[in-house]
Amino acid sequence: MSTPTPEPTTLLAGIGLAPAMAATIAADVARGDARSLLHELLLRGLWSTVIDEAAPEALHRHGGAVARLLAAGVDLHDLADVVREAQVDTIYNVAQLIDWPDEGLELGETLDVRLLAAMTHGGGVPSPLPELHASLMERDPAGRSGEPRSPVLRQFGMLDADIRRQITALTGERKFSAAAVLWKQHVGGELQTALAAVQSLAGKTR
Repeated sequence: MSTPTPEPTTLLAGIGLAPAMAATIAADVARGDARSLLHELLLRGLWSTVIDEAAPEALHRHGGAVARLLAAGVDLHDLADVVREAQVDTIYNVAQLIDWPDEGLELGETLDVRLLAAMTHGGGVPSPLPELHASLMERDPAGRSGEPRSPVLRQFGMLDADIRRQITALTGERKFSAAAVLWKQHVGGELQTALAAVQSLAGKTR
């Protein structure tokens, strides 16, 4: 006996979509409208190519110039910041290219092209894909709209994972004094500076 195929809402929730978004996209798909699904998959796919600042050690898997820079003593976190900034610029340019593949070419209306979205199965009329680049930065997993991280966020990223979790939990509960003490223990500096640092992290860490 074959296993029944899960409902689209369940499948979409299984890849991490919020229940409300999964339900909205599933409803669109049921009507044969593929635009919201393709838009979401492309946004997620573009950001998935960007390095996770919390795991800069992934750079050790690279050879070439990256390996040479690390071997020469370049700080791993500095290099991760450089790589991320370049990757964010790249995915933004790719999003613009998908939105306007003929931009700047002056091909005229006769050769005007746009990407259309359609379900492979289930019918529906192919429809223009909503612009990607306009909503790309608001989907930054780091919550910074593509902006580089601050020195405080960089220091936070260099802490052990357990310490990061503790500071994130404390700042989430607005227990800044306790978070500042923990910060001072592991980063150093004056307590007042530590307090300012953890207050600036509120809502910006994960």
